Order: sequence, then C-alpha cells, then structure tokens
Amino acid sequence: METAQTQMVSFVERILLATDCSSFSEGAEQEAIFFAQACGAALTILHVIEANPEFSTIGHETAREMEESARDHLEKIHKMAANEEIKAEIVIRHSDDPVEVINEEVLKRNIDIVITGRRGRRGIKKILMGVVTEKVASMVPCKTLIVPKDFVIEGDGVLLATDGSSFSENAEKEAINMVSRCDYLKYICVVSAVANAAELEEAKQRVQRIKTRIQAENKKITIETVTEIGSPCDMIVHKAREKKVDVIIVGSHGRTGLQRLLMGSVCAELIASSPCSVLITK
Repeated sequence: METAQTQMVSFVERILLATDCSSFSEGAEQEAIFFAQACGAALTILHVIEANPEFSTIGHETAREMEESARDHLEKIHKMAANEEIKAEIVIRHSDDPVEVINEEVLKRNIDIVITGRRGRRGIKKILMGVVTEKVASMVPCKTLIVPKDFVIEGDGVLLATDGSSFSENAEKEAINMVSRCDYLKYICVVSAVANAAELEEAKQRVQRIKTRIQAENKKITIETVTEIGSPCDMIVHKAREKKVDVIIVGSHGRTGLQRLLMGSVCAELIASSPCSVLITK
C-alpha cells in the first residue's frame, strides 16, 4: 500500500486490531498492518476468547484449545508486522464480555483507533455487523474503522455522511483533514438526507458550507454534494456503491444517547449494509 493510501485516517500512534481470527477479520488485519507501517504506530493485536467464568474442567480444556488455535493465527499477524518493522504485541483475553475487554485495552493503552472486521463468528442473519462489533464501535472512546471481509482501501474516494448534528462535526473535521493530507484522494461525496421538504434548504446550505471548506484545502479534488428526502442509510449506501468509494465517514453519539447507538439506528444500519469500510469518528 502506498503512503498516500494510508493517509486516509489522521496520524495515529497506537492502533488496536480486534480480531476474532475468522475470515471476516482478514480485511481488518491487513489494513491494521498497512496503517501501522505508514504511521510508525504501535500495534496491539487483540483476541478475546468468550468464556463463561463458571466453566467446568471440560470448559477450561476447550478454552485452552481455542487459545492455542487463536495464537497460531495471531502469530502470523505478528510476523507480518515484524516484517514491516512494526512494534506489535499479541494480547489474548478470556471473558464473557468481549466488548468490555476491548474497551479496557483501549483505555489502558491510550489507543487512537480500533480496527475491526464487520462480522464475527457469531450472530444471526441481519444482526448489524455482529453484536460485538456494533457495541465496540459505539462504546470505545476513540474512532473505529470497520473493514468488510477481504476489503482493501485503495484511497481514491470517500463519502462523508452528515446530519448537521454536533456528532457530525468530528466526521466533517476528519474528512477535511483527510483531503488536505491525501494527495491521492480524487473524489469526495458529501451526503445529507432529510425527513421532509422543510429541512431540505438547511441541508443544502450545510453541504455547501462543507464543500467550501474542502475546496479551501484541496482545489484538485472532485466534490459532489447530495441532499435528498428519504432514508439516510439507503442514500449513503447507494452513493457509496455507485461511486465505489473506499471509506464512509460518519459521526457517533459516543458514550451517550439511547443504548449508545451510533447516530440512532441509522449508523448501525449503515455499517451492516455498507459496501466499503466505515470510519466512525468521536
């Protein structure tokens, strides 16, 4: 991956890769290596083995076998990191609450970004990107990059989704910083969906304001603005697929709000449906 491509997120010093060691995490694992190498960042490779604290002896034996299997996979990632001269550490934890473990490691290590796959081993069809990943993205205090299986970020185009709320401000800042850093970036689409016609004019003014700020940072980039009445998720996913963007940038409610959902149900639905990576800012 070229340096320009890895400038798709702000400079970071500490990255946490949360992997379930399944094929669903392969895209995230590769991107974590790319970003760590480009930024000279330290990489924590975390795997959480879900274990009931009341495991019997048989349960403990099963957990031990699971850890041995996971460690083989994690060692391969560690070797990839070493080949790129990345300072990396493997962390294996046993817990019945993987989300809490990930959050603990983020706080303990002062992590700048969590990179994870969209789905894990568990979950029912149509559950949003796996229960664990959804909770991680909404709970951790840092930004999260969610990467679909086998997805590679090329660095050509991004989509900024904004609803005009204070939670979108960090997403806007991330997008503007991105276009100022990444010369390789050719296209950005700014999308704002509204519920009714009364909100349309305000949305148009909002995306125009963002467009002006982007143009001030990068006069060569192609900027498209989209304001329509309808489902935010449907509009964002449609444009992302149509333009084949690499990353959708969206804000988060962070640690507050109803069940800590990301921009309500919209962002959670978006993550489940997105054809590309999703960067959730805080």
